[in-house]
Amino acid sequence: MKYEKYKDLYTQYLISEKNLSRNTINNYLVDLDQFFFYEDIRVSNLNLKIKLYITDLRKKNLKTSSINRKISTLKNFLKFLQSEKIIKQINFQEFESISNLKKIPKAISKFQIEQIFENLYNSKQTNKELYILVLKLIYLSGLRISEALNLKWSDINHHDNSIYVYGKGSKERKVFIINDFLEHLKNLNKKNQFVFTLKNKKISVRSVNKFLENCYNDSIIKDKLSSHVFRHSFATTMLENNADIRHIQKLLGHSSISTTEIYTKVAKSIKKRVLDSYHPLKNKL
Repeated sequence: MKYEKYKDLYTQYLISEKNLSRNTINNYLVDLDQFFFYEDIRVSNLNLKIKLYITDLRKKNLKTSSINRKISTLKNFLKFLQSEKIIKQINFQEFESISNLKKIPKAISKFQIEQIFENLYNSKQTNKELYILVLKLIYLSGLRISEALNLKWSDINHHDNSIYVYGKGSKERKVFIINDFLEHLKNLNKKNQFVFTLKNKKISVRSVNKFLENCYNDSIIKDKLSSHVFRHSFATTMLENNADIRHIQKLLGHSSISTTEIYTKVAKSIKKRVLDSYHPLKNKL
């Protein structure tokens, strides 16, 4: 089978039919390249090549999620070729994924978050106010860091305190933000189409996480944090306040409710920590 011959055809399918982002498609193509140009597998039988490739993947010291992604990418590509009647008789039983225990995301309580924001203002780093605004937006709305940094002035609706978000796969959703936060944004430079900019350029994900890393190294905050923690904490705070999990799913932009359900475990662990720390009978039982 001539892989290169069908690579562009599959790319167009992912763009037009699946509406995937260019970044996601590029990741898929990297995985496919690894299979079709894998030099250790010099066999003409495609089913045998698949079996050997997957066996070899499972022997490597890769994360389970990475192995499953590669297996799923290859499976979907071959299913596409089969639907186009380009290939047939593929043994899809070989594509069984490895059991993947979902990692529970790190999250912190509302009290801790408030303390962290208070401490971040003690940083002596330049542009700290801008980075803190980004992190506050993530915590108050549940946006991904990339979604927050891609926010444009035209996405903000001051009439109902909402913002339009363009998430994974170019999916659009509407989230709401408190008016006090939007008032802070009015003080920012509006010369660029993007809200969060430095020197007229959109700030990067790396620079936000670097700000947090420097705050940790300077002992401004006690724990190593990434920007993702603020999104996770939004979800758990909503659950602690008895918000419907379906509403949280929509706000976070999750395509599957099972992804959102992970946060119920986090919320329970936070409640247990609070109970263990502040129960009136602590150390008396």
